[in-house]
Amino acid sequence: MPTFHPPKYSKIVNTKTGQPEPCYRFVVESSESDNKLAIFAEESLSVLDVEKALRDNTEWWNGWIAQFLEASAKHFSKPYTVQQIHKITKHHLSVTEDTVFPVNVFFHPHAIQIHGGIFGVEWHYETIPVTIEIPDVPEEETLPVSSSESVQEMNPEEVPVDPNATEESLVLMTPNKDYEKHKVKEARLKAKIAMYRAQYQMNKYYEKYGTDVTDSDTEASDEEEEEIQL
Repeated sequence: MPTFHPPKYSKIVNTKTGQPEPCYRFVVESSESDNKLAIFAEESLSVLDVEKALRDNTEWWNGWIAQFLEASAKHFSKPYTVQQIHKITKHHLSVTEDTVFPVNVFFHPHAIQIHGGIFGVEWHYETIPVTIEIPDVPEEETLPVSSSESVQEMNPEEVPVDPNATEESLVLMTPNKDYEKHKVKEARLKAKIAMYRAQYQMNKYYEKYGTDVTDSDTEASDEEEEEIQL
């Protein structure tokens, strides 16, 4: 439960009449165990955030006012109800912290000032940074690495040979050999395509003229074609 200290008396000039009027200021001390208005704020705070939080927590706010009226009843000339206080309440927020948003905010009344028929509530707040949680990533299993001190250089001649091993040597595939092998396959494929085309042309000629084309005919046609190109 919060602690309501005795009011401090002073006089404040009324801005409308210009006359000094009595002012009573109650300082409120909140403990860590007291319930407070909690919100999540993504941007700058204002008194509108307090008023919205109070609308969302009406039961808490009514209970807080009832505690104040009970603890301070001896200072008032007559008993007041929570509903009467609601009609004359005005809220103020003291924004004093250099806050980095977003944050979790906890509001609590710091003081009550009664002046000119207004029940003014001064609000303070504390903030707690939003914590970031990164999901745990399972660690990959790695093989143990031998210490460099235990690694020794081995002479190739000292490598044990399997008596059942053949004398065939291991041939490593080099990049140049792979490239030349690919060129050979490509040349063979082109030769097959050329052969298929020649066979197709020969069959077409045979169907049209009824005779086969001899090598001498093809050589003669090649020579004639070469003369035409010149």
